[in-house]
Amino acid sequence: MDLAEILRLIENLLRVGTVAEVQHGMPPRVRVTAGGITTTWLPWVERRAGATRTWNPPTVGEQVLLFCPSGDPANGVILAGIPSDAKDVPSHDPSETVTQYPDGAMTRYNHAAGALFVGGFKTVVLEADTSVLVKCPSTTFDGDVTVKGLFSYQNGIAGQGGSNGNAIKGDFTHQDGALSSNGVVLDDHDHGAVQRGGDWTEGTR
Repeated sequence: MDLAEILRLIENLLRVGTVAEVQHGMPPRVRVTAGGITTTWLPWVERRAGATRTWNPPTVGEQVLLFCPSGDPANGVILAGIPSDAKDVPSHDPSETVTQYPDGAMTRYNHAAGALFVGGFKTVVLEADTSVLVKCPSTTFDGDVTVKGLFSYQNGIAGQGGSNGNAIKGDFTHQDGALSSNGVVLDDHDHGAVQRGGDWTEGTR
């Protein structure tokens, strides 16, 4: 092997390029433009690809590193995630860890402030087979809340009516303990000024 061939192989060991095409099917592959050439379909490096698996494919125009152990681009592997002027990082704050998605949704954690922001998502589904526990001294829901199953509370309930007031639709059953309204126990109180016959009692005061 002459010196020129050796130098060519060394030059091809590592090349910086950009993603030209992405194939998401089986097998997932990308083609990369680097040094005036466009490679064949090559695999990229995911974070995990064993019992734990991840999926975060490169995108067209993303700057990557073409790693060719034999010096032959046909046998290369793509290391994605090199920021560029065209695809800048979503934050320059050393206190933040940020993931930004193509539609603008974002997760942002500021470890200096201990603050996590998750926003820009249209829908969020949290699913667990057994239970979900949220531990926090104070939790606020800014919007309507629908509970499809049994709603239970352990330390009282308080609130105030909005534009529609407080209303319960359907049957209402109370068990165990006194049920009162404006200081009057509904199932144990007397009515005064009652006459026999067809007269109606007045409201209790």
